[in-house]
Amino acid sequence: MAFSTTLWYDGRMAKVALREQAQELRSRGNSISEIAEALKASKSTVSYWCRDIKLSSVQLRALAKRQESGGALGRLRAAEKKRLTRIAAVAEAEQKGKRDVGRLSERDIFILGTALYWGEGYKSGNEECGLTNSNPDIIRSFITWMRRIYNVRSPDLILRVSINNSHRGRVKEVEKYWSKVTGIPLTQFTTTSLIKSSAHKIYSDPQKHFGTLRVKIRRGTQLRRRIIGSLDEIASQMISIYSNSLNAHE
Repeated sequence: MAFSTTLWYDGRMAKVALREQAQELRSRGNSISEIAEALKASKSTVSYWCRDIKLSSVQLRALAKRQESGGALGRLRAAEKKRLTRIAAVAEAEQKGKRDVGRLSERDIFILGTALYWGEGYKSGNEECGLTNSNPDIIRSFITWMRRIYNVRSPDLILRVSINNSHRGRVKEVEKYWSKVTGIPLTQFTTTSLIKSSAHKIYSDPQKHFGTLRVKIRRGTQLRRRIIGSLDEIASQMISIYSNSLNAHE
């Protein structure tokens, strides 16, 4: 088996980099078996990584010819048809999920934000009110919740970026990114926290890595206690609902 590029594998190589190498080879028309052998990975893993890559008719015929089997092309075409069916099913399920949501009410926003805080917010320690996350949508949802439900003003937000020390040369760029995401001026950002790690992490695209953002509420102790009260009440009611559902099915 010969490829136009030299393949290498390092036990410390990040999975994301290995996955991208597999996808690149697949897009060139290599078989799952060839890629698995070249990257020293299992066929099931390579198949999962490459499940959304469509091969052209020319590539399918070339694969069949390499496999030297009269039925190989038919099997490959059947596999491609199965892949396309799966993609269509995924798209249909996603559309159904979107329709399930409908239009969010103020009550919906309250419950959504409370659930978000339950999972991601500060619930122990020095009674700070806030959360840390790398997902821009979660950050925006949290800030929206604070504004709409608790009337927290933008000047009452304190933001801090945390990012691996290997990105220290991008600090200004990363801070501007989060400022744009949140609409909060850089004057409300505290000094970025540079995280030192002995492990060398490989990113899929280092220029698209923006670390995490901490959003904290000034003088937020009482607000945090109020939120914790809401969480306790939700937990209590859910326990009751859970118990009733068990009894109903006995």
